[in-house]
Amino acid sequence: MDSTETRSASEHEAGNSAPPADPTGRLRTVAFAAVAIYLFGQAFDTYWHAKNVSFVPEPPRALWSIHLGIYLGAAIVLATGGALAFRAGFRVAGVLLAAGGGVELAGFFLDMWKHSQGTSVDFYHDLVWYGFGLVVVGTVRMEAMRRIHVSDAHRSD
Repeated sequence: MDSTETRSASEHEAGNSAPPADPTGRLRTVAFAAVAIYLFGQAFDTYWHAKNVSFVPEPPRALWSIHLGIYLGAAIVLATGGALAFRAGFRVAGVLLAAGGGVELAGFFLDMWKHSQGTSVDFYHDLVWYGFGLVVVGTVRMEAMRRIHVSDAHRSD
C-alpha cells in the first residue's frame, strides 16, 4: 500500500472521508425545486380563486399568468423526470416523475381550455392531482434509490 492508500484507509476508519457523490447529480435538487414551485403555484391559484369566486370566462393570457407557477413546476418535473429516466437505477423514478408532470400538464391545459369557455370539467381537475400523486411516488422512489446507491458506495469503501 502506498502512503495515499494508507491515509485514505485511516481517514475512512476515522470517519473523515468525503461522502460518496450523489448518483442523481443536480437532478434531485431540480426535482425538489420544481415540486416547490408547483406547490407555490397551487397556493397562489387557491388564493386567486378565493378572491375571484365568480365563473367569468378568463382569456388565456389571464389564465397563463394565474397558473404560471403550476405550469412551470410541472414542466420542470417533466423534464427532470425525462433526464432521470436515462440514469441507471433511476429509470422507474424518472418515468414516474415524467408521467406525473405530463399528466399534470394535460389536466391543466384541458382545464384552462374549459375555463376559457366558461365551463369546467371535474375530471380535468382530478388529472392534476393524479399527476401530482405520480410525482410524489416518483420523488419517494428517487430518494429511496439514491439512499441505496449512497449506502452501497459506503459499503464498497
